[in-house]
Amino acid sequence: MTVLEEVLRVAVSYLVVFVETCGAFVITVGVVRTMAGYCRSCVLRHQPADMAALRITLGKSLVLALEFQVAADILKTGLSPTWQDILQLSAILAVRTVMNILLERELALLDHDHPAVVGRSARDD
Repeated sequence: MTVLEEVLRVAVSYLVVFVETCGAFVITVGVVRTMAGYCRSCVLRHQPADMAALRITLGKSLVLALEFQVAADILKTGLSPTWQDILQLSAILAVRTVMNILLERELALLDHDHPAVVGRSARDD
């Protein structure tokens, strides 16, 4: 292995940690925002429509975090591309893609049912 390959391997390994940390940060911010909204809703006794807004907030964070995790998995596989790693990445990507599709579908249903909740007007549809 050349020096350049070793430098790239180390750089990508740090990049993987950074991308995974970004995903965790997105989840953390989404959870904090959702909990703050939930506490505010409990104190002010708002209607259940607020729960849809909270689910949309958390769901969007989870979708974005999944994208970060997929990116980190792709970078990891670039470090050691054996057939086993490629098959494992394929399985992980399949599961995360299905999760992402289901989350986006749920968000679309919530968004369609409550367009004012996310700051959209009915004419934007």
